[in-house]
Amino acid sequence: MVFKNFRFNIILRVLLLFGGTTLFAWCSVNGYPLRCVYIATGVLVLLIELIWYLERFNRDVKNFMSGLLQRDFTTRYQSLGQGNNYDELFEILNRISDEFKKISTEKEIQHRYLEVLVEHLRIGIISIDANEKVHLANQALKDLLQKNIITHLHSFQTLDPSFISTLKEIRSGETRLVKLKVNNELLQLSIHASEFKLEEKYYKLISMQNIRNELDIREMEAWQKLIRVLSHEIMNSVAPIISLSSTLHGLVAQSSKSLRSEDETLYNSLDKGLEAIKTRSEGLSHFTQTYRKLTGVPQLVLKEVNLKDILGRVTMLMQSRLSESNVHLSITNADVPLIADPELMEHVLINLIINAIEAADKEHAFIRIYSSRNQKGNVLIHIKDNGSGMDESTMEKIFIPFFTTKKYGSGIGLALSKQILQLHHADIHLSSEPDKGTEFVIVL
Repeated sequence: MVFKNFRFNIILRVLLLFGGTTLFAWCSVNGYPLRCVYIATGVLVLLIELIWYLERFNRDVKNFMSGLLQRDFTTRYQSLGQGNNYDELFEILNRISDEFKKISTEKEIQHRYLEVLVEHLRIGIISIDANEKVHLANQALKDLLQKNIITHLHSFQTLDPSFISTLKEIRSGETRLVKLKVNNELLQLSIHASEFKLEEKYYKLISMQNIRNELDIREMEAWQKLIRVLSHEIMNSVAPIISLSSTLHGLVAQSSKSLRSEDETLYNSLDKGLEAIKTRSEGLSHFTQTYRKLTGVPQLVLKEVNLKDILGRVTMLMQSRLSESNVHLSITNADVPLIADPELMEHVLINLIINAIEAADKEHAFIRIYSSRNQKGNVLIHIKDNGSGMDESTMEKIFIPFFTTKKYGSGIGLALSKQILQLHHADIHLSSEPDKGTEFVIVL
């Protein structure tokens, strides 16, 4: 209808104002004061209504802009009989609002997707700005560094100060290897950085991953290859020596029966020399066979077992040695189900208990074995003693094959134990101080 046309409404209101003003002037000239009051009131009402009518557009546009600034895209606009022009205007405003709503929804979905993607990564990721404020730290990083709240680089001040310096100094495209101790757990971190600017704001994105297990596996594989080569070459050389020295020793023994007295001394020296060669060759052969154990760990046979049962059998096997060494063994909180190879796990525990017994150098020596769980739900087996302990240098080498601090040790017990735990996809941590004892923690 024509009355719904915006232009017509404006013209009609202007004409009414003009007519009212003209009528007011006529009444004033002809002396009708009461009519002048009525007409002036009507003209004033028409003027106010015209102003309100014109400003309604500004109010609607203002409300629309305010909604955009506040990210409120739920308001809908209707002309309510204000004319076709208003209908078209409000339709355009509603469409603009819908487009902004769509863009905002897509942005929120993309942000949520990236957030889930970052949280899904098992690599620690942290983003900092020029003021060292943390804008992003995923759960993998919090688990790695055992920090629940990370808002600033100062959040790491309880860790090694050199670690914070590394995060500050590392440049874009650079990779660094860092050793970091977190709650007595040694981490071998590979740290990589990228730097960029967004809207003139500087950001540094840092990723870090604990590669300790990978390094340990590669190191053990290298040792195994070396041992295979050495044992093969040694055995190939020693076997003929053992055989030949044994044969010669037998021939000398037979010939010595028909010796003259003046030749007896010479033959005795020859006999002792061959006996020494034979004994040392057999010793070298036994030595080589011992180290072959590192390359011959049997295949896992995983079963559902109870730690209490495994420790019960280990205690029976070690009882006599514990009594001889006057070491008290206590086991608590051991009723825990495990998925493990019971025989190999017994071997690991025996090795650790033997090490604890040999470290006992004081009265009232004890070994405590108990279990617990960490935040991830892993079973932790603690083997703690109050023996002589170790310094930092020894702790770094203790799992290296052939390294030993014992006079008659072979240096393969702990290396073999760690290899067995690697087959279980488990880990072992060590904390120790000189004269304050040692604690091994198996993480299953």
